Amino acid sequence: MAEDVQQQQEWHEEYHRYEDIFAWYEEKNTTYPELVDMRIAGVSYEERPMPVIHITAGSGEEKLKIYFQCQIHAREWISGAVCMYIVDYLLQNYGVDERVSALLSELEVIVVPFVNPDGYSYSWDGDRLWRKNRQINPGSACRGVDLNRNYDDHWNETGSSGDPCSETFHGAFPASEPETRVTSDLFMSMGHIIGAIDWHSYSQLILRPYGWTTADSPDEPWLRALGDGMSAVAFEVHGQRYTSQKGSGLYPASGTASDWFYGEQATEANRGFRAAGYAIELRDTGQYGFLLPPNQIIPNGEEMVAAVLYYCLACLDNPIPAPSGPGK
Repeated sequence: MAEDVQQQQEWHEEYHRYEDIFAWYEEKNTTYPELVDMRIAGVSYEERPMPVIHITAGSGEEKLKIYFQCQIHAREWISGAVCMYIVDYLLQNYGVDERVSALLSELEVIVVPFVNPDGYSYSWDGDRLWRKNRQINPGSACRGVDLNRNYDDHWNETGSSGDPCSETFHGAFPASEPETRVTSDLFMSMGHIIGAIDWHSYSQLILRPYGWTTADSPDEPWLRALGDGMSAVAFEVHGQRYTSQKGSGLYPASGTASDWFYGEQATEANRGFRAAGYAIELRDTGQYGFLLPPNQIIPNGEEMVAAVLYYCLACLDNPIPAPSGPGK
């Protein structure tokens, strides 16, 4: 067992390729059959499998759910690395840590390790700072769509571009990309999702709705308090400050995953709940940016474990009900 723990520690000291990460999740599926159910949600533009990991104690079908998606932007390697660290922590500490045991007994945690497997693979073998997917755009020599401007929530209203050569190209129409459709369809098929986080880097921010407007969301007081709480518990771990703010406080952006999680299309399919949707920007604040050294994976993971435990239990205690009736 000590050797297994050491091997896992070493795993989190490096970044890894798509194929190796896929195999890592398959190994978790085999090692923890009572907690993990790994499935294939769909395939990317270049037909790479997009796994989804269901983590819970017992059946999760009727449980309330927390949804995480990782690696939507190819160059943000720390996103997928921190997601793996969180998954490992939950699995290793079930039956050991009372909070983890309570969480997995009452909730199902759903993790999509790769929203953008094609772009991530290209960031290893082509351009390290590639952001978008690898869609061929008709009539343009420039490839790729920014998947985090392609969701069907206030698409093409602000903070995105119609230029295929732009890093924020929003695509030909809402949810035009297979990766967006796979994740949207997955989310809407499950229901009972009370919290959802889209993991990014960098800037150390906890971003709540909205990104498409500076107006307050209907749940602004609670979402602000929840973001502030995550920031406070993360700070206690290594003294790193994560600023809690509305997404529009960073810059206006429409068609984003986190606004979609909280928005009307997702809520209508969510069986009575509105997900507390966030985007979290991980380390750092600019010294290394997207080229964050691997020796920061574990401390960043430790901060986010604290934030995730707080977030999950707070969402469980105070889930947001979906609006109902006329004028909802």
